[in-house]
Amino acid sequence: MTELAPETRARVAARLRDQRIETASWAYGNSGTRFKVFPQEGVPRDPYEKLADAAVVHRYTGVAPTVALHIPWDLVEDYADLARHATELGVRVGTINSNVFQDNDYKLGSVTNPDAGVRRKAIGHLLECIDVMDRTGSRDLKLWFSDGTNYPGQDDVRTRQDRLAVALAETYARLGDEQRMLLEYKLFEPAFYMTDVPDWGTAYAHCIALGERAQVVIDTGHHAPGTNIEFIVAVLLRAGKLGGFDFNSRFYADDDLMVGAADPFQLFRILHEIVLADALSGRGSRSCWTSATTSNRRSRR
Repeated sequence: MTELAPETRARVAARLRDQRIETASWAYGNSGTRFKVFPQEGVPRDPYEKLADAAVVHRYTGVAPTVALHIPWDLVEDYADLARHATELGVRVGTINSNVFQDNDYKLGSVTNPDAGVRRKAIGHLLECIDVMDRTGSRDLKLWFSDGTNYPGQDDVRTRQDRLAVALAETYARLGDEQRMLLEYKLFEPAFYMTDVPDWGTAYAHCIALGERAQVVIDTGHHAPGTNIEFIVAVLLRAGKLGGFDFNSRFYADDDLMVGAADPFQLFRILHEIVLADALSGRGSRSCWTSATTSNRRSRR
């Protein structure tokens, strides 16, 4: 292998320093698989200690200045105090992630649930997350919905999309001028017949209807086998609708490996499109790059 010229090495190093990787608070806790969570010594006991761990990561890497929070997993009495604590540690509160998939009420969905009362509860939580954004200085609200159906005829597909659009519109209207909504998608699980936001096209269609501050999140582990993810990246960058990433990987089905574990060249191809668009620096003509979120969804179960 030919040794890199000094100027090339310096240019590559500068590009790498331009990265901003937003770590997830739940990644610092105990994690495991769907079947077992394995405890570890020294695991943070609360959001304050999670931020302390994240600050160590940033101190050693220099590219992880923000930490994504998850509500209610990171519930505290005073979010402004939590944000001050983060600043004192040398990091900041980043994306606020909502949770409308664990309550028993959400068995048939959250914002697309046939029950108007359940939909109202779910939307209320999304608005509560924006309140947390206001108190922490967070810029981004990240939404992922487990909503869907498990067999044909369980519910009307178009009606569920209408309910989703209504919920997204109300939430989008509550955002501040400098805040964004990031919509994630997932091919399947836990809804195995039809997921309400199963792919980037569905997420993109809803974001286009909402406005320029609604953007798509690509989870690199949320696609069918053989999906050309770098093509999706390029299209969304061109449209100014790429909001960020969840960096996972898949081998059998969904999020079963950490990013790059099975196909590191895929990660290279994805980042190549980002660099071509000059999206890391934000100088690209149609780029809307923000910090990427590195997460292991297995810790959620």
